[in-house]
Amino acid sequence: MSLDRYHIYEAIGKGKHSTVYKGRRKKSIQYYAIKSVEKGQRQRVMQEVAVLRTLSHENVLKFVAWYETQNHLWVILEYCVGGDLLLLLRQDLKLPEPSITTFARDMFVAVREIHSKGLIHCDLKPSNMLLDEEGRIKVCGFGLSRKITAVATANGTPAQLSRRGTPCYMAPEMFTPEGVHSFATDLWALGCVLYECATGRPPFTSTSLTSLIEQILEHEPSPLPSSCSASFKSLVFGLLIKRPHARLTWEQVIHHEFWTERGGEYKDDVRQLSSLRLPPQTAFDALAAKLKSEDLAARLKMLGSVRDSGSAGAADLRKSFMPSLTQSLRDSVNVLRLSRIARSNLEREEAGTYGPHGATPEGKENAQANAPEDVELENPDAELNFATPTGDDEEDDMEVLGETIIPTAPKTPPRRRGGESFGDENRAENFTEPAESFEDADEEHTADDTRVVLTPPAADAMLVDSRSPVATTSMSRSAQTADEDFGDDVSSSLRSAETPALVGRPESRRPTVISSSAARKEVIKSIDYSRFEKLCTHSSDLIVRPIILNRRIEVVQEAPHDPDTLPFKAISVSEMLATSQTELEAFLTRVYRSVAHPSPIQEKVNTLAYFETLCSDTSSANVLVNSSLMSMFVRVLGSSKAPSLRIRLCSIMGLLMRHATHIGDELAKSEAVKVLADTMSDTNERVRRRAMATLGELLFYVATQQRPDAAEVWGVTDSVIEVFIRTLKYEEDEITKHYACKTIENIVSHEGASWSDAFTECRTAILLFAIVLKKESGDQIRGTAASALSRSIRCNANILHPLVGEVDNVNARDGLIGMLRDTEAKVQQSGLNILNYALIHEESRSIATTMEEQTLLPVLTSLFERSQTTVIKAKALLSMALLIRLHPKWLLAACGARVLAMIDRRPTDMDKYLAESYDAFVITVVSLVPRVNGGILGEVERLMASKEGEANHENAGAALKLFPVLVHLLGSSTMRPKVLDDRFLADVARYLNAAETEDYFPGRDELRVGVLSLLETCSQYADEVLLNVDAVTVHFLPALCDLLASSTSADTRFLALKLICDILLPLRLDLDIAVERGLRREVVAHRLDALIMEDLLPMCPSLIESEDPIPLYALKLLSGTLEIEPALCREVIALGLAPQFFEFLSLDHTNNNVHNVRLCLTLARSTALSTRTLWDYKAPEKVAAVLSYTHQNNVGPFVEPALGIAATLLRRARNTMSIGASTPPSEITTLLDLAPILRQLAATVTDGALARDLILSLDAFNAH
Repeated sequence: MSLDRYHIYEAIGKGKHSTVYKGRRKKSIQYYAIKSVEKGQRQRVMQEVAVLRTLSHENVLKFVAWYETQNHLWVILEYCVGGDLLLLLRQDLKLPEPSITTFARDMFVAVREIHSKGLIHCDLKPSNMLLDEEGRIKVCGFGLSRKITAVATANGTPAQLSRRGTPCYMAPEMFTPEGVHSFATDLWALGCVLYECATGRPPFTSTSLTSLIEQILEHEPSPLPSSCSASFKSLVFGLLIKRPHARLTWEQVIHHEFWTERGGEYKDDVRQLSSLRLPPQTAFDALAAKLKSEDLAARLKMLGSVRDSGSAGAADLRKSFMPSLTQSLRDSVNVLRLSRIARSNLEREEAGTYGPHGATPEGKENAQANAPEDVELENPDAELNFATPTGDDEEDDMEVLGETIIPTAPKTPPRRRGGESFGDENRAENFTEPAESFEDADEEHTADDTRVVLTPPAADAMLVDSRSPVATTSMSRSAQTADEDFGDDVSSSLRSAETPALVGRPESRRPTVISSSAARKEVIKSIDYSRFEKLCTHSSDLIVRPIILNRRIEVVQEAPHDPDTLPFKAISVSEMLATSQTELEAFLTRVYRSVAHPSPIQEKVNTLAYFETLCSDTSSANVLVNSSLMSMFVRVLGSSKAPSLRIRLCSIMGLLMRHATHIGDELAKSEAVKVLADTMSDTNERVRRRAMATLGELLFYVATQQRPDAAEVWGVTDSVIEVFIRTLKYEEDEITKHYACKTIENIVSHEGASWSDAFTECRTAILLFAIVLKKESGDQIRGTAASALSRSIRCNANILHPLVGEVDNVNARDGLIGMLRDTEAKVQQSGLNILNYALIHEESRSIATTMEEQTLLPVLTSLFERSQTTVIKAKALLSMALLIRLHPKWLLAACGARVLAMIDRRPTDMDKYLAESYDAFVITVVSLVPRVNGGILGEVERLMASKEGEANHENAGAALKLFPVLVHLLGSSTMRPKVLDDRFLADVARYLNAAETEDYFPGRDELRVGVLSLLETCSQYADEVLLNVDAVTVHFLPALCDLLASSTSADTRFLALKLICDILLPLRLDLDIAVERGLRREVVAHRLDALIMEDLLPMCPSLIESEDPIPLYALKLLSGTLEIEPALCREVIALGLAPQFFEFLSLDHTNNNVHNVRLCLTLARSTALSTRTLWDYKAPEKVAAVLSYTHQNNVGPFVEPALGIAATLLRRARNTMSIGASTPPSEITTLLDLAPILRQLAATVTDGALARDLILSLDAFNAH
């Protein structure tokens, strides 16, 4: 059977080195997953096949067959229609516990089956768990699995294993030298997966590898949601115990109480796992025994030190032991070394880097916050290799890597087109060309001329490698002011509204009071376009990677050679560099003659294939590239027509140019650029690939030179540039196009070469854009083209207008939306860059008015909320900030899309770039609020001033549509502290006044609805509103009083009264709030008292007669006011309200509440009310009834104030008796009849003085 028996359909998934297709066996309806893997992963594929063949279980992916073709390995597997668990979590964010329980059953059953076969999975994570049509988990991804017998020798010494894995799911011990794969490491990974199912993210996450490892080693995971059951939490955190020997074992998992939850549906399934016997773990058992003995010794030592500390010391001892990793293991971890090794391996597997320097032209300003040794993790699913490279000098590697740019663990692997079939270009026997001689026809040419002489280039003739972007400077562009940003459709009052003072970042240390001029200056600076321009470029936007042999473009097998047939003795790179100059010249002369003199093509190709092995070392490259060999290679390349020979020559030249750090002018004199450009006309596509890659390396080198005449020296002419334009424009092999795109991407990342301006012209941008939008192309080439396009726009913003201007000839705006919706992260990031550059530059800013909110904003919010890459999250946030800065309609749309709620969920462990983007968004929004307020108020004033009917009803209140923005901002925990200031409250007061005007104007009803919503929001945060004391007492409270007096809406009057109560009473009670804000206590007290006397007290009679719940808050206001200032009792009595309050003191009255009782207490204690008047109000009988009811029904809040009234009435009666009466007044008989109950209640109150006064009065009357 062969692969031809299957139909292959669309790609359904991608890995780092593989693509999975949906397929069907011919003449059947059975579908399969057909996995295409690069041949370089042969060992991993064979490992996975071997494991799958030994497993047969319903929860393990079924293996069907495997095949090998010329370029790939193919594995036929069971097809699961449900995708993987990672996709499900990205869609649903987190899962309910019943669903997690079902998945957990499948996971543990599958992993127990794997362990019972003597295997350890070693890479359990959501992406390695597939879902079939019934929602059943199928464990897959066995490429890293190991046999338990292969983990270590019999004595427990760890064997040499591949230290590959996914860090987010690796157990802590696996980062230590002594750590071994075991059942415990797989159980840890299952704990991570269960935690992620419940929370939507792994227990430990970070974009920084060093930070992630530190978290796994040192920190505890955040608590699970409160909705999770206690047994589930116990299971998960038991699996996430850092000490491997203390982690839950299989026996503990099987008998865990979690399986008895919800009726124990899966209890029997899990219990049956005990019948699957597990093989011994020699290595892990030895490690566990060692750690247990260390624990015991540490406990004994610590017990001695805390013996005198009592229970507190014992508690500290328990706390210090269980969660943390054993000290010996922790001490053995070198986090920086692990990160350096991982980065070194990542660069080896990917495209590599250019030399020892960073790869961003932006320098320090836009550098990542991560350490230079760090690896940036794009997502938690990223797999890394922590194995020390064999055969390398590790210390040397680490020294070189210490300065390099942070590489990114890629999410999307290199990909070839599905139908391509490449011949093996390294096999010389595939060609049948005759022997050729490439000697020049010059008669004076002799054998002596073929001798290679090594002459280092002179200092003034040397072109020093500055491909490291550290040598470049960042661009500086002028920024536009903020006064011209609003479109013509917005009221002029909105455009001209003044920008207010702005509170700084929450974490910044600022004085309590700042001058208005200083604040205003900070606002203008904070929202300037220059800041956005700096933020829009992240270091990852300008990373440059090598062009030739870039695995993301093309996977090229190493050229084979036969050392026995070489016309000289083969030596290694190290041997070559160790020879003397004379010996080295002699060796290179033999290589020269083998290639330049007449000989069969196969012999030349064999020599070049060997020579290619000497070209990938920087030291050797510097020697070889400046020798006469290079000039000879150029001549041979230009003269030969043999494809095999041209391929090898281009590969050698490209490798030397890639790895060399300095190149002399001699190579430039050989017209290498012209020869390579001419080679692009070769009919063999493999020759064109190598020529384009080599030409790209050379042009990138030239572009990085500091010499102004570099282009002239190297012969970089318009015809050479046209080679790239033609490659992009016309039908060409996709790999060749990709090399051209990569060249442009690298060159435009490095500013300064005038000849490279052709790559930043509009025609180049349009060609790159077409490649990006061509869905038939591979993800990698579209990502490179998108990156090249965004970098070109960064260099030349003038090409933006033809792309996104009003004349949309290339449909670029729709294409830009398509880029943002693309599944490839590099395309998304580049699309965001283009959008941000367009919004920054004035000529292209019209894109904000031509795009619809309902189209663009959902895409941006989705990227911000769901992207696994923090850089994309940050850039999406910047895009929204720039749109909002241009036009407030985007702020309204953002509020409707719940963007502010997303902002409020700001994570605590953000990297620097995302944190700066958050701050820029917040400052942009906050700085816009005063202008929005000014625009709305200006619009209201215009409408109120116009005569009825004059205003255009269709356009009337256009600015009023922005009113909901204010409500959303007040409801945001992030925005509210920055928005809610004196000026904002003064504007709110103007809204209140305008809303209740008697004169009708267009938009008045909409304004009233908005004001009602604003009041509701203010009432929820009254405790924060009152802190703005000056505006509250001068503007806000007076406006609320006016609203309370004039509004015809019961809801509006209620909210106004509630706000007055919630603000005025706490403020009047604690005037220190005003003092802390620089105001005089007596001034604020006078303002509040004036409001009470002149506005509120006169309204009280009508408020008490209003519909519920207004009387309740009127009584609350009066009660609190009189308690603070008892002298106001005379004013209340003068208003004739006292009889009503005592009338309310009745069990069947709706206004009989605690506020009324306290109000009656204050009045009863006042000398302004005589004792006879209280008898006339029947106060004793009423309070006796209330106390009796309170005692019977245990109504706690009424007890103390009602007892206070009773005690006051008894004291007044006792004072009356002392004048001459011999018997108690008959009016208090009902109270005296309740004496036993009064004594019981007195024993329950906290006010001792009240209780003593009451008991004293009762004892006095009892004596009579």
